[in-house]
Amino acid sequence: MAGPLCGYRILDLSRAIAGPYGSMLLGDLGAEIIKIESPGGDLSRFAPGPGHKGQSFYYMAFNRNKKGLTLDLATDSGRAAFYELVKISDVVWDNFRPGVMERLGADYDTLKKYNPKIICCSISGYGATGPYVNRPSVDTVVQGVAGTLSTTGEPGRPPVKPGFPAADIIGGLFGVVAVVSALAQRERTGEGKRIDVEMLGSMMSAMAYEFSYYLCSGIVPGPMGSGHLALLPYGVYKCKEGYVAIGPSWPRLAKVIGAEWMIEDPRFMKGEDRLKHREEFNRIIEEHLAKAPAEDWLELFHIEDIMAGPINTIDKVVIDPQVKARNMILSLPHPLGGEVRLVGNPMKMEGIEDDKYTAPPIIGQHNDEILRGMLKYSDDQIARMREEEQRHALELLAHLQKTVGDAALRVLEKEAKRQERED
Repeated sequence: MAGPLCGYRILDLSRAIAGPYGSMLLGDLGAEIIKIESPGGDLSRFAPGPGHKGQSFYYMAFNRNKKGLTLDLATDSGRAAFYELVKISDVVWDNFRPGVMERLGADYDTLKKYNPKIICCSISGYGATGPYVNRPSVDTVVQGVAGTLSTTGEPGRPPVKPGFPAADIIGGLFGVVAVVSALAQRERTGEGKRIDVEMLGSMMSAMAYEFSYYLCSGIVPGPMGSGHLALLPYGVYKCKEGYVAIGPSWPRLAKVIGAEWMIEDPRFMKGEDRLKHREEFNRIIEEHLAKAPAEDWLELFHIEDIMAGPINTIDKVVIDPQVKARNMILSLPHPLGGEVRLVGNPMKMEGIEDDKYTAPPIIGQHNDEILRGMLKYSDDQIARMREEEQRHALELLAHLQKTVGDAALRVLEKEAKRQERED
């Protein structure tokens, strides 16, 4: 596939959201993405909910434009195949907790022995240094630590999570920026590097406005609903029917809604004055908007060039004419039959051909292409590798059964002793 990253190969060991989302964007930009999974597959494939041909919507959302390869990096033969791929690749991408790549023998210090130019990018909740380095993390937890949840929701109400996994998505985006920058630097220096991206720091960077407000004023920002710390009008306003989102458009908004008198009112003349009287200002605006439904107001606002838009539900976004014009909903042929519909790529530039995108791969879809074609593995080599994978899987199963069995036995023994005491 064409694109500015055409010619670069990325080995993607990530799973869930942050890693797969970022590697998908790199694939959208033209890089060859090889998604390497254990033989059992990325667990996101099996998430509950809707999907296509047994592949979950969760997995579908973040894995287009990738080739699927199964390798067990816990086996000697799986690692050997991985190292051969490292020799002919540009980037290794993961979102494991710090320490996992070292245990797999896939850390930067190991891989640079096979390819001194390799770039290794790891995305994790808290990064590879600091007191939280060994803590597990997920999107909502990181948002809580980063202060995001304390600024989301309505004043006086419990914290709420944004409607999308912000820490995962933003962490993935910072990973993409870092990898593209490292590739550009390598063109000049010929050197690889290790990249350490933390979701906590990524969220703080995305909240630079809120942190700057506190650092400059000493005032801790709290939840403001849909409002803004420094702008008014701004936010979601109720109409006779429905709601509208309105951006800063004063004093034109006052004229359009029939509240010209507010322009000369000393409480509302300047921005700082309006902020001091925020509740009263918003109440008056909504009193005027209550005269007509949102649809009518939006028609008038667009004519008057006022920043405003509807509060669309997802189904309405999908059929929005602007969304259609930008080709933001794709229909891609699926290897198991039929088509999958996915959100498209917002980065439009010459060389990016979204009509040539490929659907997320099924488990091991490109095993032969990569092992036989790229690595020139023989049938015997592949067979031995798969046999070792099966032995390792059986060993893991036996260990799990013993662990669960021992735990169950301890529970039964504890219960028996409790009953003896009661008797």
